[in-house]
Amino acid sequence: MRELLHQFMNRQISRRSFGKGLAALGLSAAAVESVVHDLALAQQPPPAEGVPFTGTGAEVLAETLQAAGVRHVFGTSATGMSAFFDALTLRPDLQMIIALAESQATSMAHGHELATGRTSVLLVPGVAVPSTMNNLYNAWKDRSSILVLADGTSNYLEGRNGFQQMDNWLESMVAFTKWRWELRNERQIAEMIRRAIKVSATPPGGPVHVRMSLDLLGMKNVKQTIYPQSRFSVPLEMRPKPELIEQAARLLIEARSPMLCAGAEVTRAGAGDELLSLAEVLGAQVAQGYSVYNDFPFRHPLFAGFYGLGVPRDLVKTDVFVNLGGPMPDPTVFSPPPPRTAKLVHARIEFGEIGNTYPTDVAIAAGMKETLVALNDAVRGLATAGRLQQIAAGRLAAARAAQAAADARREADAKAYWDASPMSWPRVSAELDRQLEPDAIIVPELDYRSPFYWLDLDRGKKRLIGQTTGFALGWGIGAALGVKVALPDKQVVCMVGDGALLFGQVEALWTAARYEIPVIIVVMNNRSYDNERNRIQNNSPLLSSQDTRDLWKDVSCYLGNPLVDFAGLARSFAIPAERAEDPAGFRKALKRAIAVTREGRPYLIDAMLMQLDRRGVRTEQTWHPQISIAASRTRKV
Repeated sequence: MRELLHQFMNRQISRRSFGKGLAALGLSAAAVESVVHDLALAQQPPPAEGVPFTGTGAEVLAETLQAAGVRHVFGTSATGMSAFFDALTLRPDLQMIIALAESQATSMAHGHELATGRTSVLLVPGVAVPSTMNNLYNAWKDRSSILVLADGTSNYLEGRNGFQQMDNWLESMVAFTKWRWELRNERQIAEMIRRAIKVSATPPGGPVHVRMSLDLLGMKNVKQTIYPQSRFSVPLEMRPKPELIEQAARLLIEARSPMLCAGAEVTRAGAGDELLSLAEVLGAQVAQGYSVYNDFPFRHPLFAGFYGLGVPRDLVKTDVFVNLGGPMPDPTVFSPPPPRTAKLVHARIEFGEIGNTYPTDVAIAAGMKETLVALNDAVRGLATAGRLQQIAAGRLAAARAAQAAADARREADAKAYWDASPMSWPRVSAELDRQLEPDAIIVPELDYRSPFYWLDLDRGKKRLIGQTTGFALGWGIGAALGVKVALPDKQVVCMVGDGALLFGQVEALWTAARYEIPVIIVVMNNRSYDNERNRIQNNSPLLSSQDTRDLWKDVSCYLGNPLVDFAGLARSFAIPAERAEDPAGFRKALKRAIAVTREGRPYLIDAMLMQLDRRGVRTEQTWHPQISIAASRTRKV
């Protein structure tokens, strides 16, 4: 039957032939007519005035999602979804990507949204809503638009603390969602799903949650009108106040050492070119703020480094600081604030985040595209081309010199371990840059930034989706799968730490194999939570005192006992995999990975990396507590 459905939906057979095929399978004449009629309607997008539809509650849900342009639903299996699975069977164009764990289904939906900018759909069992929380927190931090649907037990037996029941399922979702609703009225199914998508997608985006009982999903003869989602969308164009733009532009023109700081709203607004234009016309340095994307080319001479888990170049000289579309840097993201003497301009569409911590000289509540277009126009209107050339020339020359010096230092520092085994982070990153497609998408879940200085991350070239600003572990592989589902014609590579993979991501390998999602997974395996250990050391009372320093031990961060065979794990899911111990082996493994993914299968490389201490020097920390519960027994059972 699925083959018949596929042929009909792809117009390979006529309506009449499809009906005959269904009849041959034993369906009654009435059933044949019903299925043919519903599928014929599904082949056409609904007109603006809508299309009347009658079916189960689950079918109304499916029709509404399709009218919103949804093609993939991410989720897990549950008894309460039975009616929705039936609806999917009759709608081959609406595909469900199943994960074995809700947390991984959530990260897949998150990655899909980050790649497309469109609302993703996640369907999980109601009782499994708590399991989505780890990665739903990540999606909330990244302002990712996700419709989280959950089934539920029967509405007729509520309030008894029975099987898979609690008093208030919506309350647990309050912290990580923009809006929540429990559907009890079958006449509102399409209405509330459309509303949820609208709320989720309207900037700033974020997850929303709708809960539907199995009674509602399975209810028959539900009548609705299916409208295209476009009839309910809110085109949000937030133009900045001209007087504020002029004030900011004058500050930038008159500044001795201006700095721009880019956040995710720049990428979400498609304003990267405008940001680059503003930076170049002024010769202003650009820091990468706390973001899930690379919002500015990291190889550009004006790139000043990371301002979020880092300190950008020449920060102390900054006299005008313009924060664009992201959180303000401060100690909460392990960064110092801008200099107190600097004039501060803060522009965001999420205006509730402006002026919360630091005194702000110019507060611009507007969209990033509109703001950057206006700033470019104002700067060019307030200063002659000659003056702007004079302003930018010296800064660009100094930036190029600083970049060349930084590149030379980085390459010199990397030489000591360039051919080492276990491998260095710079060498693995450089090999990836050489062999991957020029426009590959990198999905990292790492505790190191060093790969980003070796990858050619620029406009029209490689780009980052990740790491999530939530930094809750267990995200990267699922997110990479979601990115690949969204962008099947792009090469997608997941760089994931060994500790992160062990944080509930093994199940994602099953999904990669089941649905033939050809991603390259590189496990950056140093058998250790390196940076976690180093941060623990920084906060250790024992280590801070010279008298007790020798007593310090690494209680929690060595991951090498037992030694995990990540390649073996992948092969157990029918995913080709291998371990790479040295640069030559890694280069060969990467070539095989590229060849296999071109054939349509995923590939995993277990890349053995050296551990690094707090100074970035090679170390080998293998001590761990020798605890044996077996040895404590008095009775060997």
